[in-house]
Amino acid sequence: MGNRFHALLFLLFLIPLSGFCSENEGDYTGQNRWDDNGLSVIYHGRRDSKKIALTIDDGWVPDYDLLDYLEENHVPCTVFIPGKLIRFRADWIRRMNGMGFEICGHGYSHRLLPFLPEEEQRRELNKTDEALNAITGKAPRLVRPSGGRLDGPFPSLPVVRSEGYTVVLWDNDAKGYNKRDTVESQLAWLWEHLQPGNIILSHFGSSLHTREVLSEWIPQVREMGYEFVLVSELIENMEK
Repeated sequence: MGNRFHALLFLLFLIPLSGFCSENEGDYTGQNRWDDNGLSVIYHGRRDSKKIALTIDDGWVPDYDLLDYLEENHVPCTVFIPGKLIRFRADWIRRMNGMGFEICGHGYSHRLLPFLPEEEQRRELNKTDEALNAITGKAPRLVRPSGGRLDGPFPSLPVVRSEGYTVVLWDNDAKGYNKRDTVESQLAWLWEHLQPGNIILSHFGSSLHTREVLSEWIPQVREMGYEFVLVSELIENMEK
């Protein structure tokens, strides 16, 4: 009886965490995808323009130091937030909205969409948008699935597209979610993968070195002639 009880407790603990994976598990080496309704999945913008987009995910711990830096240096940003956090981060979200950030959904519970039945996927998307709209008055049409995952037992791209979203993935990564990551290794990765049209993945959280990494990298990138823009601007006039 005791062993069965402990096994059950373990499963109850494991199942909710199945969706809380680090974003690097997704494929960020892919090509932009199109369907009959236009751009469906974007990894990067135009390669003939030195516009790049900074994106930041999550917000389990609000990173006010990072927001201060981005605001003081006029760095636009597209943010992807799990819906279940929104009511606990209302003032934080209002601040970002006032800064002109593009605030979008990252699923509701941060579970992996393609491992959820279709109706549950729709609830994940719609509940998040409703919560964001209540604070920002906006209905974002960009979304980033947890872990960057689209494929699984219940492929999520058809559902996401039927709800009118464009999926935003990435082709450069500030990292920081691995305990072995250091400021130096994170910067090295960013420099190695820098190119026109980059969509840069990063995360809120002081323990991830995000502010330290970006505050060193962004000024140098700007000196090279790169311009930071929102993802919605990056994908304007995109062609196959």
